[in-house]
This record gives sequence, C-alpha cells and structure tokens, in this order.
Amino acid sequence: MLHDLEISNVWMKVTPNLGQEVIDFWNTHRMLKPEVDAQERAKQIVLTIRHQGKLVGLTSAGLIKYHQLNDNIFFLLRMIVLPEFRVPGIESKLAVETQYILEAFASKQEVNKPIGILVFVENPQLNAKRTEAVWPSTKMVFIGNDKAGRQIRVYYFKGVRI
Repeated sequence: MLHDLEISNVWMKVTPNLGQEVIDFWNTHRMLKPEVDAQERAKQIVLTIRHQGKLVGLTSAGLIKYHQLNDNIFFLLRMIVLPEFRVPGIESKLAVETQYILEAFASKQEVNKPIGILVFVENPQLNAKRTEAVWPSTKMVFIGNDKAGRQIRVYYFKGVRI
C-alpha cells in the first residue's frame, strides 16, 4: 500500500485551501486539543499524505526552545497517519523526508536557527516496541521519557554544536 500513497512537500507553501482541508481533517478525526490554534498549526505542515486524492496523514513542525537541552531551538515534529494507512515503514519514510526538508531550511536560517528535530512519541505501540537507543532509519536518539511515559527522541542536524 505504501506505493499507493502520494507524499507531497508543502513546507512553507500551505495555501488557505490546504490549510482549511488540514483543519477539517483534524476536526473530523478529533486530533487537536482545544487549546491548540488550528490556523497556526496548519501553517506548520511539512508533508501531506494522500490516498486517491484524500488526505490520510501529514507531518508538521513548529519551533520549540527546549529547556532540558540547554534552551536550544528544535523543530517539534508531529506526525499522524490514519490507522488503515499505517503500513510498515511509513513512519520512518515520513520522518526521514521531513528531516531532509527541515535540515535544508534550517541551514539557511541566520536567526533562531534550529539545531535539530525533537519528537515526543505518542503511539503506544512505538513506545513499547521501538526501544533501540538510536532508530536506524531516522537516526533519532532516545534521550529519556516525559512524565506521561512517552519516549523523547532527538535528531541533530549535520555539523551542529550544542
């Protein structure tokens, strides 16, 4: 099924129509907490995943200054794929494609330059089964668990200093 999915880079190219489509997707599937500004979050979309033209998943990334990592700036990566489209390897493929896009973007920044990508792993199955210190395909490193028990993982961009 992976070959039936269309993955598109929309980073910094989210149109009002796409933004509304993403917000409708989140609302239909009850994916956002009430305190999240859906309009702002929609501007952070990196990849869209479609099946037969229908939005079935996406990645997004917003900037975060993470106190536990010396107040460095990271992209906070979020990813959702509807359960029926979660084929083996899809999360790694999306994470790696998102890494390439965000690393290229960060390399051109002069101010508030992100040094990598931070992920809080929400999926209970991934938290239970993906326990390698470094995920081979994404190179994301385990740095601990948060209070909710989610794995916290980091991918550092090439050549950064902390």
